[in-house]
Amino acid sequence: MTYHVSLRKIIVLAFLGCYLIASCGTPTNNPAPKTPTPQPTTPTHTQSPSQTVTITITSVPTSTATSTQTPTSSPSPSPSPSPQEPSPTPTEISTASTGEINVPILLYHQISGETSTNRYQVSSPDFQSQMEALQDMGFQTISLSQFLDALLNGTSLPENAIIITFDDGHMSVYENAFPTMDELGFSGILYIVANRINDIPDFMNVSILQEMIRAGWEVGSHSYTHADLTDNHSLAFQEIARSKTDLENALQVEIQSFAYPFGAFDTYTGQKVQQYGYQAGMGLGTFQNHTINTLFYLSRIEIYGDMSLEDFKQILDDD
Repeated sequence: MTYHVSLRKIIVLAFLGCYLIASCGTPTNNPAPKTPTPQPTTPTHTQSPSQTVTITITSVPTSTATSTQTPTSSPSPSPSPSPQEPSPTPTEISTASTGEINVPILLYHQISGETSTNRYQVSSPDFQSQMEALQDMGFQTISLSQFLDALLNGTSLPENAIIITFDDGHMSVYENAFPTMDELGFSGILYIVANRINDIPDFMNVSILQEMIRAGWEVGSHSYTHADLTDNHSLAFQEIARSKTDLENALQVEIQSFAYPFGAFDTYTGQKVQQYGYQAGMGLGTFQNHTINTLFYLSRIEIYGDMSLEDFKQILDDD
């Protein structure tokens, strides 16, 4: 009887064990760790944001970033040339003066031969007669510094003051104009093309220019290669700034003024002449009256090769 009871207990326990195993699955002594649900792998777009910005910035033109007026070898893109004006008025002239003076400024090119053969060549006898006429009329040559001081600061000038200029630097000016004017106590201003000063045939070299400077003459720039700057603004740095530097280094004098090749002028060119350190610009015209509004395009009266002495005197009589 006892045996049967024990056997029955064993059968019941075995039955319960099988039931528990069927309902619970594997034993829970060492449960497997739960695996987290995978998250979507969305791509990121912030791997190199700074590079993208840098590329964008460097690809943008920087013409508006230049706020100073110092010369640069790559000037900002320029506006289209404006039509030439007979009486241009460059902007940004730094002066508080409202002065106005009446001084004729004459323009010559070549002085040679017994008779004139073209517009730019005044014969030696005609030039002699013209200089003697100036002396008889009481004219006295003045320097550009005197001219600027009178215009900007109101200082006095000699009675019948006049400026005599020569463009291009032809040797004939040294050979014929220089001795004639020296005898009469006159001096002039030479506007020199900077790439012609190193022993180029028909043009004055450094030693000759220095001799004339010692005699009281002045030198200004007539550009680096005599290019028309209104046709190509990208030439402004070389033609205006480099010519000034090269002439100053070669001659050891200050280059104060710039004569526009062909008299060609627009607002951009005039502003560059001022920005690159010149104090005045020489142009063409028929007027003797000058104001601060014409400081960077001063009117110069060209003396033609076929001009009679009477016409020459008449020009100087006109106000």
